[in-house]
Amino acid sequence: MITDRDELLKREAAAWAEFVAEVGRVPEHRRGEEGVVPGWSVNDLIFHNGRWAGVAAEKLHVILDGSAPGEGDPDEVWQGKNELWASESKSMLFQEAMARALEDRERARAALLALPEVTDEAASWFIEETYDHYQEHTEEISRFADSLGVPEK
Repeated sequence: MITDRDELLKREAAAWAEFVAEVGRVPEHRRGEEGVVPGWSVNDLIFHNGRWAGVAAEKLHVILDGSAPGEGDPDEVWQGKNELWASESKSMLFQEAMARALEDRERARAALLALPEVTDEAASWFIEETYDHYQEHTEEISRFADSLGVPEK
């Protein structure tokens, strides 16, 4: 497990940059179209990634407060969060979805910086809910952009 704070932040920044680059391949007027994954648009995935980075921030704050964040909620709770966030993002324009995602992303980065020590548990929450998650959806957005015939940058 990577517990070097600078390395974690570097990997998160690189994964976010790749995610944003793939989002940029999709014409703005198509970012609200469902179909990136069934029922979800690019805007939905932007907001979704941000909200999960927000979860990382919350878990890291629990660790900072000296508590154990636990294993996490059961799958049905996570699915419920995904559905709630997807319904919230349906009415968002790209700019709002991105602004909200950037806020949550910065909260996660700040929470990691606030920790006196990055434990395996803290690193795991940060990795899974930020850059691992970004990479998963970067691939989906890349396939969507390819399906639109948008050349790679």
